[in-house]
Amino acid sequence: MGRRSRKRSGRRASIDHNSAQAPRMSSERRAHRKARTGKRALIVLLSAIVFFLFAAIAAGALFYSSLHNRITATEIPQVLLENPAPPPTEPFNLLILGQDSREHGETGYFDTIILAHIDPIEQRVWMVSLLRHTRVEFPNYTIGRLNESYVHGGLNTLIQVVEELTDQKVDYFVAIDFWGFEDIIDAMGGIYVDVPIAINDPRADFTPDKRASQLDPGLQRLDGAHALTLVRHRTGYDNYGGEFGRMNTQQLFLKALLEQLGDIPLAHLPQVANSLADNVSTNFTPLELAQLGREMRRLNSDDLYAATLPGEWAFPFVWIDEEGAEEIWQNFGVRPFTFRSSESEE
Repeated sequence: MGRRSRKRSGRRASIDHNSAQAPRMSSERRAHRKARTGKRALIVLLSAIVFFLFAAIAAGALFYSSLHNRITATEIPQVLLENPAPPPTEPFNLLILGQDSREHGETGYFDTIILAHIDPIEQRVWMVSLLRHTRVEFPNYTIGRLNESYVHGGLNTLIQVVEELTDQKVDYFVAIDFWGFEDIIDAMGGIYVDVPIAINDPRADFTPDKRASQLDPGLQRLDGAHALTLVRHRTGYDNYGGEFGRMNTQQLFLKALLEQLGDIPLAHLPQVANSLADNVSTNFTPLELAQLGREMRRLNSDDLYAATLPGEWAFPFVWIDEEGAEEIWQNFGVRPFTFRSSESEE
């Protein structure tokens, strides 16, 4: 399944344009975009891995040591310590977590939860997006939503719940704070994004004068504040896939970030890497990240397989489609996904 960029006709739009009505998206197009959601996240992750390596080399040994102290989590979840992970040169499972800390404070809700299987030997990757409102059982036998797992016992409980839900072992995790993207984008000098819908959302804008509340649809260069508004915006996706539309917009942004990382001047690399290091936590060491980046350098987008764990929304949970989930996990790390996840949305 190849990776394709969607371009809009016409000139690049300014971030100061008045808002316009968002076009309707067909169900076929929405399903196609949804199928690519998980793939884009991992492409960005792998590019960031290689990027850390380049930045460390550019800045020297002292900077590399600083990255180690800031990226690698100070406390590794007990469940991971009890089950040692294979080296990143062998197949392993990776839990990718995305969080907006400024919205949720210290509670640790993760809006993006993706379980990936990475095979450096075969140069293939499988990804399964787990909807945040999925109904789960916590270790204390209470029932709740998947994204509430962290509140019930930190990363250790979240990983336990994911392992129970998927019947898959988690070897590594990477947690990314969306709030850090503002500094990253500014360090890059801005980023071109094809904004899918008109946005007017002061709640998603944390500038003192609310200058970044509005975004027009269309291809435009965003600074860090406007990029943060884009990834934090929640409403307005009724004609764009609902919750899936919001997830797709975040992935659209991440894809644009990936495509433009290579345009960063060498002199800016340490500043961007610093911003990334301040907003990424993982049980990888920088040496393991560098090793993984080297092992996966030949990865082709056709060898990235993505799916969303199927389920049905019935307030207040997404109830897993057990038959569809079983087919996904049977293919996970074995063969390309053939099951198409349901169109159910939160």
